[in-house]
Amino acid sequence: MSPSPPSNGPAAERPQTCRAKWAPPAWLLEVARDDDSLIAELIDIFKTSTETSLQQMRTALAAVEVPKLRTEAHKIKGSAKQVGADALAEVCLALQLASSLTEVSRLGELVDRCQELFDETESAMTSYSNDNKAGDHAAPLLRWGE
Repeated sequence: MSPSPPSNGPAAERPQTCRAKWAPPAWLLEVARDDDSLIAELIDIFKTSTETSLQQMRTALAAVEVPKLRTEAHKIKGSAKQVGADALAEVCLALQLASSLTEVSRLGELVDRCQELFDETESAMTSYSNDNKAGDHAAPLLRWGE
């Protein structure tokens, strides 16, 4: 039996990475069933607003403006939950909570993790959009670890 890794290392602080195909949450599929462009529009809005918030987070981090960093993490968390990007939302929540308890130099790791998860989510959303251009919204919902 091999010893388990210590629970206080960097891996313990990171939520599991989502490497699955992304699909819109059920509520969005229901709302958009008669409007193929609605999902594409929502994806575009999510990407644009999240990119802006991530840049604002980096600016706030550099200026040591923790309240601004917390606000931007909160914005991303809410929109990520809405579109089914749960791993990103979890890291944003961790960043919100850590911003009150952690030294600023360590917050950069969480900002970097937010960027990584956003990049994965953006790529998955783009793949979904490309695969569903013909209006096929019958794809399964989120599948983790595939």
